[in-house]
Amino acid sequence: ARFGKKLINNPFGKSSKERAKEATEKGIIAFLEGNWELAKKLLTRSARKNTKPIINYLAAAHASNELGQTKDAQTLLKKAYESTPESDFAVGIAQTRIQIQQEKFEAALATLVRLKKLQPQHPFVLRQLKVVYLKLEDWQQVIKLIPLLRKELKEDETELKELELHAWNQLFNQKAEEILNRNQIDSATEVLAALWKTAPDKLCSEVSLVKTYAEQLIKVNQSAEAETLLRITLNQHWHTDLAALYGTVQGASPSEQLLHAENWLKERPNNAILLLALGRLSLQNQQWGKALEYFEASKRMHHTKESMAELCRLKLRMKKPQENLSPLLEELIELMGLPKLPLPK
Repeated sequence: ARFGKKLINNPFGKSSKERAKEATEKGIIAFLEGNWELAKKLLTRSARKNTKPIINYLAAAHASNELGQTKDAQTLLKKAYESTPESDFAVGIAQTRIQIQQEKFEAALATLVRLKKLQPQHPFVLRQLKVVYLKLEDWQQVIKLIPLLRKELKEDETELKELELHAWNQLFNQKAEEILNRNQIDSATEVLAALWKTAPDKLCSEVSLVKTYAEQLIKVNQSAEAETLLRITLNQHWHTDLAALYGTVQGASPSEQLLHAENWLKERPNNAILLLALGRLSLQNQQWGKALEYFEASKRMHHTKESMAELCRLKLRMKKPQENLSPLLEELIELMGLPKLPLPK
């Protein structure tokens, strides 16, 4: 009699909990296959009968988000938390994923900061904080996070160094923009110098960071300080990128600047970049003949667009009618890589 009663109550021979379990399993498979609509439908319907509905709600929330149903995703996250309040951390992780996918980076940051207080060394939290800080261009926080990424996640040291260097470069750019926007030119040198002092010693000898620091000094009208920085650095560590920039910066004394650069030439007589820089420094000193010689020497060492353009510009201004500039101009045009097009003969 009892057997018959069971069949009447459940003609399929399965309890509601068993059916919920099967629906959940099918829903998870649909979720893994990317069938978001079916996944959401199966997981949501079976959640109420599942002994641990949090899994259903979290996966259904992800599926809703993939379908662009953001309000449903938030509702399902709320249900997940209400079903299992002690799983606040798991719900927070799911919420962070959804917020980042929706490009709500400020909201994601707020969630991640809360999660970090719960578990300061959690790998997911640290990785997502890196993603969010980069998206928000919060370079100071990226820099602060790097020691944790190094210690807790054991991330690749080369990649971490690149990230740290990138963050410091961007921070200098950002600081210079702030100085200009706030019209703080009078304190620009002190502000950028203070930032430079906080940079790690190992990065202060990196060419890209020195170059960025110098470029930002120039941007905020502190060219004399940029010249000093570049000169001191080049005396200690030679690099053509810095030499090229030195040729464009206007120091306190153009004549002394030219002399410093000519001293470097004694050890590097065939350096095309230095010769180009010397030509430009000669122009600053209005030594047209010397500038012409340096530009021609630079061009002989290495044909570059800059050396040839400088030569053309100077020769045109010096008005040497006896010279035919056509070959030089044709060479410059060819080096520019212009597309081949019909031209008048």
